[in-house]
Amino acid sequence: MAAMAKMVKTGSEFVMRSLAASALLSIGLSGCASYHPKPLSAPANAARFSKRSLDSAVLHAFIQTQRGHPVTAWPPKAWTLDDLTLAALHYHPELALARAHWANARAKAITAGAYPNPTLQFLPQYATNADAAISPWTIGLSVNIPILTADKRSYRIAEALDKAEAARLDVVQTAWQIRSHVRKSWLKFYAAQRRVTLLNNQVQDASALLDAFRQQLDAGQISQRQVIQARLRLRNAQLNRADAKAIERHARATLAGAVAVPVTALRGIHFDYAAVRKLPAPKKMPTARFKTYALTQRPDIRAALVRYAASAQALKLEIAHQYPNIQIGPGYKWDQGVHRWSIGFSLGLPIFNQNQGPIAQARAQREKQAAQFRVLQEHITTQFNSAMAAYQASSHQLKLAQYLLKASQIRLASARASYQAGETNRVNLLRIQLETQGYRLAVLKTQVQAERALATLEDALEHPLYQPTAASRAIEKIAPPVHTPSHDPSTEAFSS
Repeated sequence: MAAMAKMVKTGSEFVMRSLAASALLSIGLSGCASYHPKPLSAPANAARFSKRSLDSAVLHAFIQTQRGHPVTAWPPKAWTLDDLTLAALHYHPELALARAHWANARAKAITAGAYPNPTLQFLPQYATNADAAISPWTIGLSVNIPILTADKRSYRIAEALDKAEAARLDVVQTAWQIRSHVRKSWLKFYAAQRRVTLLNNQVQDASALLDAFRQQLDAGQISQRQVIQARLRLRNAQLNRADAKAIERHARATLAGAVAVPVTALRGIHFDYAAVRKLPAPKKMPTARFKTYALTQRPDIRAALVRYAASAQALKLEIAHQYPNIQIGPGYKWDQGVHRWSIGFSLGLPIFNQNQGPIAQARAQREKQAAQFRVLQEHITTQFNSAMAAYQASSHQLKLAQYLLKASQIRLASARASYQAGETNRVNLLRIQLETQGYRLAVLKTQVQAERALATLEDALEHPLYQPTAASRAIEKIAPPVHTPSHDPSTEAFSS
């Protein structure tokens, strides 16, 4: 009995030592990552947004970095479109969301490159009917080491890197979309402000004309009908001005949303609209070069090509899954006092299927990515052609409106000279002034149409038409490449 108790004690000590060694091995091989809570509060987030402004020191530093030189006058006396775009790139949450998607894709690339860990198996057994001279314990240890075959890991890594590159290009496109939204909102606000100014002048001229007609009516020189018509003209001008002021308030709120600041941040802000008056001539545009760039270099085009490359890598991976992985399992067993060493091999047997389903799905996914690329390219072609035609038409309309305004201004100058010389009365002068104000409104309308068409044309390229700006350079640097795609997907034949 004493011998048996000693063997039981010895076996128990061996079991405990084995368990302790296994635990220490697990602890030693485990990573050092730990969880750190980051609570998210809706009230706190809303409070942070309400405190955003266009004169913060952090925004100042960001704009200086993007411009590459000190910005001494801060905040600017007049904000340009480029300044507002940089502010939007600094504040906008959509860009942070796109970067989060990119970070997630890069993390998946790390996961794809990780080699599967071996597994340790510990199997102690106790025999209740063992002989007295033999230990009742059987202690077994085995390690299963996976070996990936058919280059599966490299395909998995290539697919993940391609998806990460596509996510990076999505960040660039998101930045351009933010720029586009700021430009359209800025242009809408410019048009609203300018229209209010012109309608103020129109109301003043219409009011002066009504007063002049009333004086003529009192003198018996005109009928009551002409006074009524002048009054209606004044009421229409006043209603148009009230409508323009409402549009201006809405446009201010839209611009604040595009820049991702509260409306209060735009109070007291002055804007530089010099860029509105710089419209390129349609005939001087290198249309063919622009179109080629849009169809080959836009961020979404490049992202679609890289996603196609990722689908090709996924197909290669599923084809490689036809070949089973190998498991090597060296082991040791202490069997009631006898040392036994073993080594085992295992692999899956492709008897019932050869991974046909996943291969078919991967092949269909590749065809889907190819079809989506073709649809995108045709959409860009239509977008570019439509924008180019709209810009050409609006440029022609703007020239015509400017010609008519110039002719009206010549008549107005002549009427003023005649009025000062006493050759015409004040009523005729005010009528020509009102007519000129109408032509100014027409020029504003066609000018804004041309600007919108030009913005749509730039959106078709997702690149400035001519001279790059600080904002456009910031967009190009917003997400620098981290990984090299598995190959150039533009060389793929999509019919394969």
